[in-house]
Amino acid sequence: MTLRLAEPEAVVLEAFARRQLAWDAGQAARIVTTPRALGVFTSPPMGVLVFFAVPVRESDTTDQHLDATVPLAALADLVHRDGTTGMSVEDLPRALLPASSPPSLHHLPPTEGWQMPIQGLSGDLLPSLDEATTEFQSRSQGLPPRAQEAVAQEIWDRTGFAGLPMRVLHAAHRLGMISNDRSRVAAATCGPWKRLSTPRGQVFTYLQGPSARLALHVVR
Repeated sequence: MTLRLAEPEAVVLEAFARRQLAWDAGQAARIVTTPRALGVFTSPPMGVLVFFAVPVRESDTTDQHLDATVPLAALADLVHRDGTTGMSVEDLPRALLPASSPPSLHHLPPTEGWQMPIQGLSGDLLPSLDEATTEFQSRSQGLPPRAQEAVAQEIWDRTGFAGLPMRVLHAAHRLGMISNDRSRVAAATCGPWKRLSTPRGQVFTYLQGPSARLALHVVR
């Protein structure tokens, strides 16, 4: 399957990948493609799943689909090199994932069954995020890494907008999905899953007791 993106979409997709590779160079991505769109799921070290999709400008197939887990770095390099001329996404190397509790690339969120979303504005979420970030910086200063992670876990597990854990909002902000503007965002729930939807992508988390959560690592 060969896909070609418009230049703006290729630039944004590569930036989305590079930003996360700065946190974890060995991170994997699960790509889900159709002849009209390329979707990318990632699992940054913040206890969340992230979904980002771009439209496909041109494809060499009308009915082929791909669902594969690949190294995020390889995807970023492919987009940089061939994104606007034609990417052979099937040729990307495959990545092996360790078994883990959701959210992970093994366990994708449901596509149906989400309850009526609660609407909000992107810029309205920033004051609480700024306050939480300031608290983390103040409380973690001078602490060893393990103690810093404990402080981060406490702060980002708190609930924020529409009952979403603050780590969801934190991840969305760090990935450029929410900013100080009037763009609309929405929160929704489906069983143990919670979702933040923005015009720039979606962030998911899975809430079913402590055993279902990924360990939260400090992302500065």
